[in-house]
Amino acid sequence: MARRAFRVLALIAVLSFISTLWCAEKKSLTILHTNDTHSTLFPYGPSGKWAGISRMSRKIKEIKAGGENVLVLNSGDVFVGTFEFNKYRGYSELKIMEGLYDAMGLGNHEFDLGIEGLLGSLNGKTSGGQPIMLPIICANLNLDSAPALRNFVKPFIIKQVGGLRVGLTGIVETRHLDFSAEVIPLLSDPLKAAGEAVAILRNIEHADIVICLSHLGKRDDVGRLSQVPGIDIIIGGHSHDALFQPVVANGKIIVQAGEFGRYLGELTVEYDGKQVKLTRHRLYSIDRKVGNDPALTPVLDSLRAGIVGDPRYGPVYTKQVATAAQDLEERWPPDKPERDTALGNLITDGIRKAATEAGYEVDFALEANGYIGHRIYKGKVVGNDVMRAVPYGYDPATGLGFKIDVVRLAGAQILAGLEYSVSMVEDTDDVSMQVSGLTFEYDSSRKPIGPDKLIGELSRGGRGRVDPRSVKINGKPMDLKEVYGVALTNGLHKFMKALGLEPLASKSTEISEYMAVRDYMAGLRTLKYTAEGRIIDTASKAKR
Repeated sequence: MARRAFRVLALIAVLSFISTLWCAEKKSLTILHTNDTHSTLFPYGPSGKWAGISRMSRKIKEIKAGGENVLVLNSGDVFVGTFEFNKYRGYSELKIMEGLYDAMGLGNHEFDLGIEGLLGSLNGKTSGGQPIMLPIICANLNLDSAPALRNFVKPFIIKQVGGLRVGLTGIVETRHLDFSAEVIPLLSDPLKAAGEAVAILRNIEHADIVICLSHLGKRDDVGRLSQVPGIDIIIGGHSHDALFQPVVANGKIIVQAGEFGRYLGELTVEYDGKQVKLTRHRLYSIDRKVGNDPALTPVLDSLRAGIVGDPRYGPVYTKQVATAAQDLEERWPPDKPERDTALGNLITDGIRKAATEAGYEVDFALEANGYIGHRIYKGKVVGNDVMRAVPYGYDPATGLGFKIDVVRLAGAQILAGLEYSVSMVEDTDDVSMQVSGLTFEYDSSRKPIGPDKLIGELSRGGRGRVDPRSVKINGKPMDLKEVYGVALTNGLHKFMKALGLEPLASKSTEISEYMAVRDYMAGLRTLKYTAEGRIIDTASKAKR
């Protein structure tokens, strides 16, 4: 009996030792993540309720101080969105991030200033500062053709975190509306590039965990990137999704933390020597309850003073432009048929009014949803709120954004352009239009027709998604053979030409979109805009 008891105790001891050894081999990793912060150095929203890099810094430091094996990552689009960017061209946020983050991926808006502009921000020449030391990752950027970026951008890196070899790579989407001609040839297939980088990280660098900083958007992360072998975790960006629950697809853990620094994501995983297991994930709200990081106060005060002291800008954080009677949304609700938005209507009305008052012949105005940045909140509206709404197309001469062009288009060209604009509404609203002086209906359940085939289809009595009979200009049916004056930004003009819709004539008004919209708001004083049904999706209407 005593011998049997001894054997049982010995077996228990061995099993306990094995269990203890197995548990000891498990290693934990915490990843703090952000994306699409878009130069939001200062709080935004009603009375500065949300975000601000000072609050973000305090929360990151708090979590790092209370935990072990913490990695802090950003998956791109740090640039563009506020006067902070227009004044300092991304350098200031990168310099602050240098002391907070372990690495960032490149987003599409990091290329908005072109290769030389990106390089100037990274090497400090645009701001007279020291080069950026923050590791930046992009696997599908051809550095052979941009050798000066090699000092700052790598296709992948290895980070040692608590005994773990963590491999990091990053990719950026290649279909951005406003990529310059010099940038497009430098970007290769992101999935192929990710696969090649991951193979090196796994087979040569012997990474325990591989993380991809993706700037493709949630849809492509889930549907396409998750199929690339060897990736454990995808830190997403580009689609601005706040994922309060991680998505697991093809064994990959996919997370994303919204936009504009509104949230900080915290993902904790466990590695047992073979597999990466999700332990927990949460999004922290970065708001006034978090408090500020005192170490950043003098830095941010100086940056703000530099903006306000710039005669191109002035008191853009305090001087009231108008009052919004309610939130002016920049996106449409999918459960309603209206595809115009309150903010889209306001912006296009402002563009149309500015061009008309400048003496140009304008029948209607357009702006793409993808060029409208953020909603206007109820209450006091200041200059930086306007810039957040129309932030794109940085112009070095004015320090502002896109300028307004007036083009002449035939009705058939307009119809082709509208058809293209609704051809991808199931996946993205970036190329969808907002309009002033124009109304139309489309049916998203129908098969779209490419602009190059639309005219032939119409001649045979067919149609695409847009109902030609519904297109009206200032209340009158559009004539396919008539020529119309269209006011639009030079960014949208450039994109339209890239599609092959070459205007019959064009002129630059030299009026900035920001000034046009700001002055239009100031003239109204109180902003009461809503969706009016300028654009209707009849398929959505039928569902009601």
